[in-house]
Amino acid sequence: MTRSSRHPKRRRGGFQPPHCPNPGCAFHKPHPDWQFVKNGHHIRLSDSRVIQDYRCRHCGRFFSARTFNPTYYLRRRDLLFSIASMISEGPGLRQIARILDTSHTTVARHVARLGRHCLLFHRNLLEDKKIEEPLVIDGFESFEYSQYFPFHINFAAGGESWFIYHFTDSPLRRKGRMTDAQKKRRAELERLYGRPDPKAVELGMTELLRPLLKAVAGKHLVLHSDDHPAYPRALSRLQREVPDGPHIDHRITSSKDRRTKSNPLFPVNLTDLLARHSTANHRRETIAFSKERQAAMERAAVFTVWRNCIKRRQENGPRTSAAMGLGLLDRLLTWRQVLRRRRFVAHVDLPQTWVGYYWREVKTKVFGDRQAVHACTYAF
Repeated sequence: MTRSSRHPKRRRGGFQPPHCPNPGCAFHKPHPDWQFVKNGHHIRLSDSRVIQDYRCRHCGRFFSARTFNPTYYLRRRDLLFSIASMISEGPGLRQIARILDTSHTTVARHVARLGRHCLLFHRNLLEDKKIEEPLVIDGFESFEYSQYFPFHINFAAGGESWFIYHFTDSPLRRKGRMTDAQKKRRAELERLYGRPDPKAVELGMTELLRPLLKAVAGKHLVLHSDDHPAYPRALSRLQREVPDGPHIDHRITSSKDRRTKSNPLFPVNLTDLLARHSTANHRRETIAFSKERQAAMERAAVFTVWRNCIKRRQENGPRTSAAMGLGLLDRLLTWRQVLRRRRFVAHVDLPQTWVGYYWREVKTKVFGDRQAVHACTYAF
């Protein structure tokens, strides 16, 4: 064995590749027997920096030191941290673009990358973590592309830590008062693209709770929710699908009760409040609404990491985060710490719903003479 082919743990100084970046390689995950060799270098044209190149000795994949950085393949690498620090603080994509003197489409691509990274970061953070507190669930209503396509973001938060454990989405049918022209337009759209599943909220809550039941410590879980009629049906479905799961003590609180700290639903009510306040695409009467539900889910992932790890649990309280309250972290994180290294999807066991969020599946929909890229789960 040559000196250059030794395992990274035996090498000294400088960057050491932790594993092969090729998902098809047997050493894609870190392993002590993995071997690599240096394979020259290249000069990055944007800043004339010399980048070390490598080659995996097992699969022959060529890669560089930048392969393991979250800014891989980005031309504007300087924007990622700035966009991350602003996206959950209120401004929309175009406001961020004006502040950073770039295009709003560039900001959108960076946010999509941040969303994928945050999905993996969140799952890495919860790896092998057992749930030892009550859970609080609720649906947060928004819409994509137009108000004819509403949907729920279903959140599950810790009753004591206020930590956001998981989220899913449920497409809805437009409801409420409508003019005759609006009813006609809704019927036309439903003829073209199908009608949302009337059990979507039930299915979304089922997908929300299924992976959490596996992480419950013990055989008993206290679950708080409001009086939405789909929630008991979701729990009945879960009991049939996961008969050996923990017993769920479902406690219902009226959604009309005062939303104070004494309300059992306060952790998830606060999550909904912060999502409305901190993300421009969910504000009331906003013009910054998400054009795709996929984009809304990516921003929800960024919001989740921001809420759990970066923002204080209480603004006027001690400098602790929700993740610190669970013992997952020992300090408040910054976005540079969250984005310290690239995360690989093959290293993380994503819930089935989040697999769809990670791999962007878009469908082209035609609205009259306009075409829009529109990601959804409507029945076709």
